[in-house]
Amino acid sequence: MTLLTVHDLNVHFPTGEGSVHASRDISFSMEPGEVLGLVGETGSGKSVIGQAIIRLLPTSAQITGEIRFDGQELTTLPDHTMHALRGRSISLVPQNPSGSLDPLIRNGMQIAEIFIERGATKNTAWDKARDLLVAVGLIPSDPIAKEYPHELSGGMRQRLTTSIAIAEHSRLIIADEPTKGLDYHARATTARVLSDIRTRENASLLLITHDLYLAEHLCDWIAVLYAGEIIEIGPAHHIFTQPRHPYTKALIGAMPKNGLVPLDGQSPSLMAIPEGCSFRERCTACSNRCGTEHPDLKQESLNGGVRCHHPFSS
Repeated sequence: MTLLTVHDLNVHFPTGEGSVHASRDISFSMEPGEVLGLVGETGSGKSVIGQAIIRLLPTSAQITGEIRFDGQELTTLPDHTMHALRGRSISLVPQNPSGSLDPLIRNGMQIAEIFIERGATKNTAWDKARDLLVAVGLIPSDPIAKEYPHELSGGMRQRLTTSIAIAEHSRLIIADEPTKGLDYHARATTARVLSDIRTRENASLLLITHDLYLAEHLCDWIAVLYAGEIIEIGPAHHIFTQPRHPYTKALIGAMPKNGLVPLDGQSPSLMAIPEGCSFRERCTACSNRCGTEHPDLKQESLNGGVRCHHPFSS
């Protein structure tokens, strides 16, 4: 049974100067144990999708579309029911770990309190917390558990929030930029932890990232976002070896191993989405049609789909 289905998700943020179209007609699904990566430049709408799924967007957000998790429609779920799902069934590894940790509570207790709330003794909860610290590479676990968040590096705080996210064996984990700001060794540890979670727990992972190396290593499927919409989606190996959209090809070409070729220009404002193709101002294959006709996401049976009037051949 499909674990997560997102269909025609639109998220708008009203402002005094107009509406920010953060996510536009987003559709995808995930199976149990699957890893889907959302990739794209800053401002493409990746994090908004994750926050919409777990219902952590501000109340000003205007949301339409469907989000079904394990057969339940999340957009209309009562608040108390949604609250019960968070942590137990759907967990979030936040982009900003410092803002998600209580500076006045010891690191170990930030994990242990989850088990205490579920009825475990303090000693049992503390032991489980130390085991989770070990699982995410925070060793030696005992002194780290007794420290406070400000005594950890940024990478260590990121792994601490990861340990909190996996504490209750959630079926879906949303990891928002889990390697942002980390050095090479911390990134490698994070990649290993996320891979182990998938193998050990059979959890589905929605990976939101700029880190294309991480996405290539971990993901089964990749959805490439641009200006708030999916412009290409498909199996990870196909996306990285045979990209069909000019933007996807440019992203992959900008990876150091592929020559670090920069992509000229910038994404359009989400308050003033242009007619036609949103990528046309930066595209070398642009035609007159691209300026007037917005391309549909053309689905292909095995290789996902592409939103382009002039895609590269597969």
